Amino acid sequence: MAGLLLLLAAALSACTNPQTTFSPKSDTAQSIQTLYLLVIVMASIVMVGVFGVLGFALFRFRDRPGRVASQTHGNTKLEIIWTLLPVAILVIIGAPALIAVAGSAKAPDEDALHINVVGHQWWFEVQYPGMGPEDPNNPGERLPLITANEVHLPIGRQIYVTLESVDVIHSFWIPQLIGKTDMIPGTVNELQTFTPQEVGAFYGQCAEFCGTAHAQMRFRAVVESLGDFNEWAEALQTAPADPASELAAAGQTLFLAKGCVACHTIYGMPGAAGKLGPDLTLLGDRRTIGAGIVDNTDENLQQWIRDLQQMKPGTLHMPSFGTLPVENPQHMSDAEIRAVSAFLRGMTLE
Repeated sequence: MAGLLLLLAAALSACTNPQTTFSPKSDTAQSIQTLYLLVIVMASIVMVGVFGVLGFALFRFRDRPGRVASQTHGNTKLEIIWTLLPVAILVIIGAPALIAVAGSAKAPDEDALHINVVGHQWWFEVQYPGMGPEDPNNPGERLPLITANEVHLPIGRQIYVTLESVDVIHSFWIPQLIGKTDMIPGTVNELQTFTPQEVGAFYGQCAEFCGTAHAQMRFRAVVESLGDFNEWAEALQTAPADPASELAAAGQTLFLAKGCVACHTIYGMPGAAGKLGPDLTLLGDRRTIGAGIVDNTDENLQQWIRDLQQMKPGTLHMPSFGTLPVENPQHMSDAEIRAVSAFLRGMTLE
């Protein structure tokens, strides 16, 4: 009974997990699952066969009244069978595995979407080379389009991702779309290409221990139609509209005055070109804040500004504005925090 309960718990553990690998949403994830299931099936056949033969032998040749157990030495036919069977099983498993490994090194298609992801403690910077505005220093060339903690992907188009890190080793992983690959300082790694096959938002996270806030270094992969993706990319390089309310306008002034622009960029906003922290362009359209740890709501964003160390202990560089001493020039009152939140969440596609 205990064994059956353990098996049931193992089976149920993958049923509703948003990071399950048993619900692939890309061609590459599907091929990985197919290989995985093949190994499970073959291993199960081996287990049933071994325990079946063992059980038969224990029962058939047991010591019992009227029969004394005996040992048999040497059986050429049996030895040939148990040599050939493992070879056949290894070939059945090995051939698809070799094909899959060879395919993982295949060069991306010419029209593949190139994305470069940079790991930071503890957030992901997402760059789309050649998709940003024109480079003023190199006419005819385009700068990268930059965002943070959300990877937007058009459905049905092959994706080619390169990975870097600016501090320690991180690992990039979207279980339902692609397997994990390390992000190593000073090295550019390539993620196996994949093509998303279903619209939706899929959970990703850092899969290599990288410091205090490692467990809260998450992100979302947003798969959308080509039209929605192009609209998002265009909006990301368009100067934000004027704040829609007096509260948001006051928040914009505070965002500049309190030094937020020293670390954060908002495309098209004069003076907001910091690189130390995540890019905040179109923050109002993101599903989460804090590198994917909480939903993007007024309440959560205000609490993040007020006391981020309570929400994400170990976060570097950004102060908890609401807990700073009142005499500190960067201190924000609750009213000021509400204004900054209204400004940031007001930056949307519409």
